[in-house]
Amino acid sequence: MAIPPSVIEDIRARCDIVDVVGSFVQLKRSGSSSYKGLCPFHNEKTPSFHVDTARQSYHCFGCGKGGDVFRFLMEKESVTFYDAVHMLASRAGVIIPDDAPDGDLESARQRAGAKERLYRLNEAVSGFFCRNLREHPDSEAAQYLRRRGIPDDVAQKFRIGAAPDSWDAALKFCRAQGFSEEEGVTAGVLHRSEGGKVFDQFRNRLVFSIFNESGRGVGFSARSLEPKPQDGRKYVNTPETPVFRKGALLYALPLAREAMVKNKLAILCEGQLDVIAFHRAGFECAVAPLGTAFTPDQARVLKRYTNHVALAFDSDGAGRKAVLRAAEILLPLSVELKVIRIPGGKDPDELFASGGAAAVAAAVEAAVPWLNVVTDELGEKFDLDSPVGKGEAAAFIGGFLKLVENRVELESYVRAAAACLKVSEEAIFAELSSLRRHDRRREEFRATAVVPQPGRAVKYSPAILTLLELAVNSADAARLIGELLEPDELDDSDPVAAAINRAVAGALNGEHAEAVRGLGALLENQPSPELSKALVSHIEYTDVERAVGDSVREFRAAKKRQLRAELMEKLRRSGDPEERTRLLAEIQKAR
Repeated sequence: MAIPPSVIEDIRARCDIVDVVGSFVQLKRSGSSSYKGLCPFHNEKTPSFHVDTARQSYHCFGCGKGGDVFRFLMEKESVTFYDAVHMLASRAGVIIPDDAPDGDLESARQRAGAKERLYRLNEAVSGFFCRNLREHPDSEAAQYLRRRGIPDDVAQKFRIGAAPDSWDAALKFCRAQGFSEEEGVTAGVLHRSEGGKVFDQFRNRLVFSIFNESGRGVGFSARSLEPKPQDGRKYVNTPETPVFRKGALLYALPLAREAMVKNKLAILCEGQLDVIAFHRAGFECAVAPLGTAFTPDQARVLKRYTNHVALAFDSDGAGRKAVLRAAEILLPLSVELKVIRIPGGKDPDELFASGGAAAVAAAVEAAVPWLNVVTDELGEKFDLDSPVGKGEAAAFIGGFLKLVENRVELESYVRAAAACLKVSEEAIFAELSSLRRHDRRREEFRATAVVPQPGRAVKYSPAILTLLELAVNSADAARLIGELLEPDELDDSDPVAAAINRAVAGALNGEHAEAVRGLGALLENQPSPELSKALVSHIEYTDVERAVGDSVREFRAAKKRQLRAELMEKLRRSGDPEERTRLLAEIQKAR
């Protein structure tokens, strides 16, 4: 969104550069309208950094950096111009209007004002939760933090708090601060039942405050303090709101931005406690998704700060799958990707607790390239002693290599893959070419395929409908589906497939119930009788593992039958001998 020039000038006029720079640098007056200090952008012993109040600008005679108040914040906080404007607007109390449809600026200002109220509400409630934790040192939340070895100063730095064991504590606090019930519900701090009763969203939980890239409070992630929560949810996150979009946020990003740029590294963890462990160990470049699978939006945020990312996920099966999924997202961005392997099957939090900063530093230093994790999977998945097994393994590796667009990077990876499989580099490149041709043909087919018109019934195979019912009704089944099926086997453009993927992602991250509750939103844009039926069904399977296994096998068989039918139809229409030969080969391969 383009910010109106008049708003930018208003922010500039209200933000005196001496005040802004002075919050980062100790300045001393040097003349009638000038201040000087040690440059925050390079190491120096003699001050060469000057701030001019008359021109509202800064310049360093040592490193050459200079500019206005916006440029200073962009350089110091490693943010975009857009984020710098928003950060300074918050400081100056200027409201930035949203896009104004049909030139309705007043309506846009009202929406912007409503958003600003949500930020302030979240920040106020964050303070409420933090005070509640400090004022009750014997509470379950305080005892939990002590057991995890997290001292008070760390809890304060990361804005960790505690939600009281009450149905209306946050509700009363919001009212006392001048916020309406509706604002509390919109912010996700309060919840309105179907009967209209309003009560607290978070109760008797340890609460991690979530801030956006600009450092504004947007929501919370709350951990249960009970071994077996009554609602079955270990974590409860703020629902999607006008300021909280879980798939675009990263925990602790405002605390990690500067270190990412300085260290040329971002460490991506699984959860909040792992992030805190890395920060305490001296690696303040660590962040984490918010209880969901890593997303392309989050990847693009990391890319803005560094081209080097290290993944620090658990070493179990789910963790290895998470590494492979993250690689699929990050590789197209030309990111140097490594994996931090935590020794002994521990997570980073456990490693810091048992070995301290030195053990964490050793694990980071020993990080391996992402390709090592892929090749480590080969022996379990394929028979590498047979030509067929090697061919399947080459296709598996190729599925990742085809995502690498930089030729120099690709050649390096191909060399390593060829050495692992003991085949020539030419063989790997040939497999890549085949995979890319297949992808192009698939995209061409999708582009020319007949799109079902609204209201036209879509015929689903019984197998995928069974998978939908399993994924919706059972967290165990959803996790098992995630282990057996790759995400790209289900096309998210279809509501049934998208619903399965979301239920699986929720189960893998301990948020199955929340994910299933959110599936109804899919029906708003893509009406689906099959999904509607699954959401109200309550089916129990006596042997979940067998039901999932049988359904996955039949689902794949049905996809092969569909693919063969499509290829046969193209073969029937084709008059090109070369294309017919190719289609026949693909039909044979699809058996």
